[in-house]
Amino acid sequence: MAINPENYREDFPVLQEESDGKQIVYFDNAATTHTPEQVLERIEKFYREENSNEGRSLHKLANKATVAYENARATVADFVGAEKDEIIFTRNTTESINIVAEGLDLDGKIAVPKMSHHSEQLPWRRKAEEEGLELEFLPTHEGKLDMEDAREIIDEDTALVSVTHISNVFGCRNPIEELAEIAHENGAYIFVDGAQSVPRIPVDVKKMDIDFLGFSGHKMCGPTGTGAVYGKKELLEDMDPLLVGGGMIETVEEDEVKYGEVPDKFEAGTPNIAGAIGLAKAAEYLESIGLADIDQHERKLNKMMIEGLKEISGVEIHAPEDEIPSVVSFTMEEAHPHDVAEVLNTEAVAVRAGHHCAQPQHQELDLAGTVRASPYFYNTEEEVEEFLQAVKKVKKVF
Repeated sequence: MAINPENYREDFPVLQEESDGKQIVYFDNAATTHTPEQVLERIEKFYREENSNEGRSLHKLANKATVAYENARATVADFVGAEKDEIIFTRNTTESINIVAEGLDLDGKIAVPKMSHHSEQLPWRRKAEEEGLELEFLPTHEGKLDMEDAREIIDEDTALVSVTHISNVFGCRNPIEELAEIAHENGAYIFVDGAQSVPRIPVDVKKMDIDFLGFSGHKMCGPTGTGAVYGKKELLEDMDPLLVGGGMIETVEEDEVKYGEVPDKFEAGTPNIAGAIGLAKAAEYLESIGLADIDQHERKLNKMMIEGLKEISGVEIHAPEDEIPSVVSFTMEEAHPHDVAEVLNTEAVAVRAGHHCAQPQHQELDLAGTVRASPYFYNTEEEVEEFLQAVKKVKKVF
């Protein structure tokens, strides 16, 4: 069903913010989305009515906090098709990947796409360096993962494949189910970076048959400093925790430490209880809109944006030809991406410019950087038109 963004914009007070008398066009949602009143109110309710530590004390407030926290875990699990005890709360996708990279015992090569975000790539690079494992890059072609090369590289010597679900630079989507099948046929695990996919398309970890998934709250209308990692329970049970401390143990004796059960053993110390509750509320909010509808609306805006940019001389769009991307990245002749973003900012248009934490991908295409526009379900066709008019003004400057 088609989304009417006006039905949701009133949920986001920040969308009414102005810059020099102009209402801001916020097209930086691939970096961070805004947070609706419903999530803010749920977090406030926790601090006003339920605030206590979870999983420790026995008094009434502590029980309310524990119930709210574990209900949040169940909600987030349902959101991605997982079981409750297969979800570990984290600070973000970066921490999610590090938990798996540090905890998983691997004996073989690690395959990572060149298109991957630094937060996906660097934990595996460090693991390979520290443990003497081979790291092999999966090539891309015109910004997309080259599946023919992937089939050749992922072989019986591969221990793990880590892959971006949706590129944060060019917005193209990788065939996760196919990659999972290739990985498993060769006895390898597969980790999926869902930072860009979980907020905007339906994701079902069981249907995709993936071993691990990481995602962030701040990219899906949730609070910053929140996220989660999904892992198949039998794999999580065999992994060592990244952090150790209170709340994640069963017993501590002078000569022995026994960790608690999954997921507790991965959540050392007092967690971000309010954040987890806010993340769950954000998941409920997105579910109420419909992920498939969010995807459809974004594609409509991005198609409109691409068609408009093609009409502006000197603009080069960096997007797959055979699909409508989830973000729109472009460059302009004789203008550095940062300069383009600065001029757009004077027109109250918010975008991101640079490498987007994906330098190898830009280097492969000999790009100094790109300008990235990323609308979300609360953005409008009128805002796309304002964006295009602002880009035309940039053209006049350079």
